[in-house]
Amino acid sequence: MRHIPNILSSLRLILLPVFLYFALQGQFLPAGILITIISLTDLLDGYLARRNNWISQVGKVLDPLADKLTQISVIIVFFIHLPQYRWIFWILLGKEAVMLAGAGLLMYLGVKLPGAAMWGKVATALFYVTAVLVLLFPQLPSPLVTTLFIASAVTAVVSVTLYVPQYIRYRRDAAR
Repeated sequence: MRHIPNILSSLRLILLPVFLYFALQGQFLPAGILITIISLTDLLDGYLARRNNWISQVGKVLDPLADKLTQISVIIVFFIHLPQYRWIFWILLGKEAVMLAGAGLLMYLGVKLPGAAMWGKVATALFYVTAVLVLLFPQLPSPLVTTLFIASAVTAVVSVTLYVPQYIRYRRDAAR
């Protein structure tokens, strides 16, 4: 039973190419359904891991890897299909690049990373809600879509701004 969160994270990685196939073909309904499933399995695996203390070192790598690959994939899909928002997608990609670089460096140094902080979870949740709504309801009014994307970008910037000092502390502590 304790492997269920890792199985769910693996399922997200398996569903991701299928999502990309549909999304890049402009088939937004199946892509939206898949991103909904991916989002819900992300929520469920984190809940089960914390609630049942099924946290593992594999899960600490697999879950954020699935998150980052999913978010980057969705951003790329939106970058292609919604060019009017590219400036927002550059912000979101920048956040993901900083997070990947910071986590990668810390892992390379042998620092055991704690789970995601609340602000990171909020940024991820808002991003997923935005992705689901935009994919499932392509006729949403432009001002609403713009507001959702800007809110995602703002929470991403806040998140990375709060994570960077934390990563620096972890790095400093590891050097001691």
